Amino acid sequence: MEQLERKVGLLKGVCDDAKRHIKQLERQNDDLNDRLKKEQTLTKELQKKLDNSAKKVLKSKDFGIIVSNNLSVTDTNAELKKQLDEYIRELERCIAHLSSLS
Repeated sequence: MEQLERKVGLLKGVCDDAKRHIKQLERQNDDLNDRLKKEQTLTKELQKKLDNSAKKVLKSKDFGIIVSNNLSVTDTNAELKKQLDEYIRELERCIAHLSSLS
């Protein structure tokens, strides 16, 4: 009988340990779910910012209008080349900015 009581006591201890472990895992699961929700919210916000940034970037036809408007200002080929180089650098900055958002 004593041996049976000892085994029951051991099983009760194992059961209590298992219950504590389950509660710990449930808390950890809740924390991870909260972090996941925050990350998903952040991802949605960043996606909205990316979409808004993409809308703000001028379309290629608008670049053509800008270039044609500024061509009258540039009289020589050297000035035209300088102006085109400036546009290329601006495009590269825009591309770099968009790449950094993703």
